Amino acid sequence: MTNTQAAVVDTDRYTVSRTVVVNAPRASVWRALTDPEHISKWFGQTARIDALEVGARGSFGWTEHGEFTIEITEVDPPVHFAYRWFTQPGEFDFDRATEARFTLADQGETTILTVVETGFDRLSDDEETRRGQLEGNRQGWDAELDELVAYLEAVSA
Repeated sequence: MTNTQAAVVDTDRYTVSRTVVVNAPRASVWRALTDPEHISKWFGQTARIDALEVGARGSFGWTEHGEFTIEITEVDPPVHFAYRWFTQPGEFDFDRATEARFTLADQGETTILTVVETGFDRLSDDEETRRGQLEGNRQGWDAELDELVAYLEAVSA
């Protein structure tokens, strides 16, 4: 697998970010991020996106964590893709959702993928809760993006 860096938490800005190098073309990485058939191979067990357009809804599901609603906030193929998701119990609350933004760039035969998740300051008024969510999502992006890299490199092999 490609050598990648771990996700980083910025507690001042309430963000989690991670950059990985994928030995696959940008078009393949884009499909893996935006096509439910591919998403469910690396990001949870289920994925649904109603339409690949701003404002469309969908969901991602994990057997051990449940299903989470998403709302697409940016689609700029094949460079940027972003969605808000609400990872707290209860109905989707756009104002308390975090946003995951993916940026793709070519680097020779590989793709540089950066994800930045923002909005953890909106999740709770309790600082301990915010920091716990930041750390949980940091661990999540480490695991999930490792799965994405492994999936795409196996498909490309």
